Amino acid sequence: MTETLYKQVKGKLNITWEDDETAARINKIVDSAIPDLIHRLGISDADFDFSADGAENTLFLAYCLYEWNHALNEFEDNYANMIARVRARHEVAQYLESEESASEQNEIQ
Repeated sequence: MTETLYKQVKGKLNITWEDDETAARINKIVDSAIPDLIHRLGISDADFDFSADGAENTLFLAYCLYEWNHALNEFEDNYANMIARVRARHEVAQYLESEESASEQNEIQ
């Protein structure tokens, strides 16, 4: 996890203190959020940077906020539309990449 992502989550949670227990909990939340959101959002890059501005970052920070407050079961319901839009965008991008790759393969043959 990047230091930037850790700081973003800490800011979202309004945590102004430093202690090992809090840091460990934030790290655990972030470590579980990354693969879960990669799956939910249909992201093909396992090393996707959630710290970059955009809908993925918004969803990531919201996910962490819900998990921090032990309300992750409400996250998907409250963000279903945004999750669907981001997932559709990633699916279209993956489709276009596969079509482009197939087209290049056909040109080579």
